[in-house]
Amino acid sequence: MNKKLPKIISKEEFETLFEAVEKTKNIPKKKLKEYKLAILLAGAGGLRISEIVGFKRKDGTEIKPLTKDMIEVTSIRLEGAKGKKDRIVPRPKRMNEKAVNMLPLKIQRRALQSFVTTLGKKILNKKISFHTLRHCFASHLVNSGRPLHEVQMLMGHADISTTGIYLHADPRKAIEGARDVF
Repeated sequence: MNKKLPKIISKEEFETLFEAVEKTKNIPKKKLKEYKLAILLAGAGGLRISEIVGFKRKDGTEIKPLTKDMIEVTSIRLEGAKGKKDRIVPRPKRMNEKAVNMLPLKIQRRALQSFVTTLGKKILNKKISFHTLRHCFASHLVNSGRPLHEVQMLMGHADISTTGIYLHADPRKAIEGARDVF
């Protein structure tokens, strides 16, 4: 089965988007701080939107929103999200105690999704979704040389082939690498 390549934004684009949140007009500052924290958690921690704000499944079970007690010094412990499996992800370095005390976030997933999509179009002139931020996290891990099985674990992928979509080759690096071998 062929998997579509995910939409990726560069680290620079992520930073531009992240910094633009506070400059957004007509949204209360408290709400902007929550949006900014959610964006940080997805882009620098690899969290899914449902792991941040929670989600009630059709079968009645639910994914609990991220709370203070899930945050550790260097990691975040996620309980039973997709596939009902627990996982541990890195706590973003910029997630200070003030940010931890904002949890659980009181934002609606559709509002958060809409905010990121609108901001991406306005600031980056790209059609992105909240999930694009998670793709950004995985892609940058793989491109910085992290082993694929580590990225698989951090992303919570059951199948390594799902994680493999982040192995999109950089033609310049491939050419340099091939030249170095011969």
